[in-house]
Amino acid sequence: MRPTAISLYMTGPSFFYFTDDKRGKNPVQMALALPKDTGLVFRHYDHPERSSLARQIADITRKRGLTLFVAKSAKLAAQVGAYGCHLPTHMMGRLPLLKYKYPTLHFSVACHSVWDLCQTQNLGADMAYLSPLYPSRSHPTARALSPLAVASQVRSLYLPVYGLGGINWNRWAQLQDLGFAGFGAIDLFELDI
Repeated sequence: MRPTAISLYMTGPSFFYFTDDKRGKNPVQMALALPKDTGLVFRHYDHPERSSLARQIADITRKRGLTLFVAKSAKLAAQVGAYGCHLPTHMMGRLPLLKYKYPTLHFSVACHSVWDLCQTQNLGADMAYLSPLYPSRSHPTARALSPLAVASQVRSLYLPVYGLGGINWNRWAQLQDLGFAGFGAIDLFELDI
């Protein structure tokens, strides 16, 4: 049975499902099936009808009370009324401008090192995902970070840090003890649904 957790850092969910246009399930079906305490990060960067699909996902998440982040496009996130925008690492430098231009959006950033986390916090992100914490199917050749090795740095930040990569419910218990605010996943939620 799936445990529940309440983030100490934000009033939203501790768990986020990441859509994946190459290997994930249909994002509309997932938005309809996700548990109420789970957010959704809509990626589908290469979808030919990305805007239309984002609107459809936004309607579903709004009706179901789910938190929606649209990845890579603050403009699209604002247009569909998403809670926030998720930025890839290479876009973190744009945070100050994006926060100015879209003051109602919350911003998360994908980070792959403690240095990335510090930069993200300094630039004003609302939350960050640190990955990969464990080997994962989506990044099989990426060197996994050790959650134990980064725990003291994670705890020293006021920025809420979410784990990403190879997380299961047993690993979540350890991450929670190490100071992580929550996690994002693909396979874990698709297996539950």
